[in-house]
Amino acid sequence: MITTLTATTTSEVVAQVMKQEGSSGSSRVLTLVISTSPEGLEEALCAAHGASLDHPCRIIAVVVPPAGTSPHAESRTDIGTEAGGHGHASAEGHLDAQVRVGHDAGAGETIVLFPWGEAAEHTDTLVVPFLLPDTPVVVWWPWEVPTVPAEDPLGLLATTRITNTPSQKDPAAALAALAPVSVRGDIDLAWTRITLWRAMVASTLDSTVRSGALRSIQVVGEPRNSSVRLMETWLRLRLGVEATRRDDPGTRGIASITAGTPDGDIVIARHDHDRVTVTRPGWAEPQVVTMERREPVATLNEELRRLTPDLVYQEVLTAFGKDASAPATP
Repeated sequence: MITTLTATTTSEVVAQVMKQEGSSGSSRVLTLVISTSPEGLEEALCAAHGASLDHPCRIIAVVVPPAGTSPHAESRTDIGTEAGGHGHASAEGHLDAQVRVGHDAGAGETIVLFPWGEAAEHTDTLVVPFLLPDTPVVVWWPWEVPTVPAEDPLGLLATTRITNTPSQKDPAAALAALAPVSVRGDIDLAWTRITLWRAMVASTLDSTVRSGALRSIQVVGEPRNSSVRLMETWLRLRLGVEATRRDDPGTRGIASITAGTPDGDIVIARHDHDRVTVTRPGWAEPQVVTMERREPVATLNEELRRLTPDLVYQEVLTAFGKDASAPATP
């Protein structure tokens, strides 16, 4: 069920939330705050609702309108038709909202805030009345990456701040911009996307690394992909050998990882959406291993499970940032 309140106040929204079944939040393990665009709202909520099935939470989505959008209530025609309250829209700004429960809200209630005009300048004060007491606060930016997540008004409320550089036009550049300002509690889903790849490399190359037979490592993947860049940096830091990257414009994400040994190359390659192949020197046929591409629900789910600073990510991001800022070799 979706209840819409137009030109409302946070007090009225709180009252509406309290009317809904399960609104006490006694079974919620965290508060998830989403900062999103109007166009990306439903896709972001779909991922959040899926993740909430494993991590029951209160979801608060803040939908900030594009600059220059009229604050008049009559300009809003797409936030729903089941009015739970109606007030007077101010020319200076006002707040519209939705309260979603049941099948429209995952395993918890969802509050969608549409601030207009001056109200959009103080999103943190709008969110505070809805935060659950004594539970972690996670802020997720699925589409836009704030300049400094920890200093963003919503980021200041959070213990964990999740960005998503893969959604940017130049993911690698967006990640490089985050590197010098990242602090404990920051995480980017470009890192979460390669969790399975890192586990696959570790299991495949374990004996090779322990025997000292590894000579080099190469990552082939999508140009400007932030996950590919993090994978390259992680391999260099962890394996202690030369790690290189080759761009393949025709691929998505990581296409393959090749480990050079005296006996030949070990190649882990993406076969299709669900599988990778592992080819070893002397093997007649490659080994086929199930490893699905990670969707937004899976990556968000993993970060909501962790909720602790990822020190390995911080180490890798710092090294990547230094590499990205180093002068190009002539």
